[in-house]
Amino acid sequence: LFLHKSPRLRTSRPPPLAMQLKLAIAALLALPAAGSVAVRRSQLDINQKVYIESQPVLGDGAGEGILNTCQGFARQHVENPNAPEVKVCGTGIKVTVFMRGRCEEYYEHSRTIGKCDKGMPSTTCDSFSPADDARFGHYQSYKVEQC
Repeated sequence: LFLHKSPRLRTSRPPPLAMQLKLAIAALLALPAAGSVAVRRSQLDINQKVYIESQPVLGDGAGEGILNTCQGFARQHVENPNAPEVKVCGTGIKVTVFMRGRCEEYYEHSRTIGKCDKGMPSTTCDSFSPADDARFGHYQSYKVEQC
């Protein structure tokens, strides 16, 4: 009887233990990033509010869904040169308003509204509108961020 030993086939797949270790390391590396987002979002207190034309868009029952995302002004605000009036309350958030859509910088045509000063009362509010600067009536987008 003639027995022939065949060479062992090699696969590019790592052994199961090595794969599990890689997945565990990847999960551990992802945790701090995910945790910091969750912690930062949960730090908004009831005094942090943003209003566009007297309507809440963050806080005051509107939730926190727009935090750190670019938002376009409603069509009626863009078309009205006397709007929008933006009001930011609290000392932990700010709104940056942009002349261009998609929250893009355009020379000096952006405006930050909000008082990022923890030494001020938590009920502090800051407002801006085309009554303060007529060019503001042409701005198209905004982003709410934590200070």
